[in-house]
Amino acid sequence: MIARTGGVYALLCGAYLLFFGYNDSITGACVKTLPALLLALASARLLRGAWRVHYVVALLCSALGDLLLGLNGVYGGLFTAGLASFLLAQLAYAGVFWRHRGAARWRRALAAAALVPLALFAWRVLPATGELAPPVAAYMLAIGAMLGGAALADRPLLLFAGAALFVFSDATIAWNRFLAPLPHAGLLIMTTYYAAQWLLWHGAPGTPRSDRR
Repeated sequence: MIARTGGVYALLCGAYLLFFGYNDSITGACVKTLPALLLALASARLLRGAWRVHYVVALLCSALGDLLLGLNGVYGGLFTAGLASFLLAQLAYAGVFWRHRGAARWRRALAAAALVPLALFAWRVLPATGELAPPVAAYMLAIGAMLGGAALADRPLLLFAGAALFVFSDATIAWNRFLAPLPHAGLLIMTTYYAAQWLLWHGAPGTPRSDRR
């Protein structure tokens, strides 16, 4: 099950990256959702308790956000809805991470060290978001809660690496949209996003390395 999930996940990610432009077609928007849907299904089968509930919710919300942002590139007017879907995903992740906090002091230091750059980035970007400032600020708080929770969670650092990559991917979206276009932004956004979801999933109990530190 684990090996098949990894292989199919890689194939689905590769199919989107190789055959579809970033948010430029309806078919591409649908294909874009498939990796998150696969992980949601695998979470429902492999995870237990709160981890299963939160991960299924987070990944389904992520898939919906993928679809909405993909369709936003075709039709427009769906950016805030996509942002709201990912906000719910971040809250679902954050809830289970904070619930399973570790006691080690170094984890608190890691959380603080990770949140400082995010706060500085928010200070830089938010003035450029105009009327989108309230939803963008709310999303930054949610992803900050997810990042801090991943640093504190009593899980392998694989989990934190996934959270950090998620933040990097979303920061790239924000910079590209609100500050200045970046070369190959779509490829950078999606490769780091897909890697982030995979690492977050691998860091959950019940998946490979779940009992390794």
